[in-house]
Amino acid sequence: MSLIASFVLASAVAYSAEFNLGPNNFTVKLDSINFGDNALKHLDNAYYIGFEGYGHIGQNFYLGAEVGYVNTDKKVVDAGTEVSKELIFIPIELNLKYTIKVVSHLIFDLGAGFSYNYAKEEISDSGISSSANDWLWGGQFFADMNYKIGQIFLGANTKYQITGRGNNLDHKFDNWRIGGQIGVMF
Repeated sequence: MSLIASFVLASAVAYSAEFNLGPNNFTVKLDSINFGDNALKHLDNAYYIGFEGYGHIGQNFYLGAEVGYVNTDKKVVDAGTEVSKELIFIPIELNLKYTIKVVSHLIFDLGAGFSYNYAKEEISDSGISSSANDWLWGGQFFADMNYKIGQIFLGANTKYQITGRGNNLDHKFDNWRIGGQIGVMF
């Protein structure tokens, strides 16, 4: 009997706990992304779209994953010749974040995590093209500010991501992202 009573009590406490961003949430992000390596400076101000999902794992802590996508194509003049450079970048992240209720509907969070990132570059010059791709390990830290409206939240985010060098690509894909997001709690 005491086992049943403790189960009911534990369930009631867990159910009544306040979740800053719901027990689970899903977010869509649209960010500007800037790469830090000089070899990628021509791609500054590219656009990033990301999808993330988080689940509550403890008091104010959430564990989740994010997958994003960048596909940008720029033409640059190199030694008097127009060169087309295309980049595809897909980060796959596992993150932990801590949420803080600033005021009634305003939630701030800080987080960090690890990532495995796909990068592909293609360079075309006068009909001749070359491409290279690689998978790169990385890590990131970030901050978000969200305003809750019922089960929906709107916010702003910023993230800095560090990547390693690959075997086929001779530079890093460290990047800085800043943008907006919309999410739903369920």
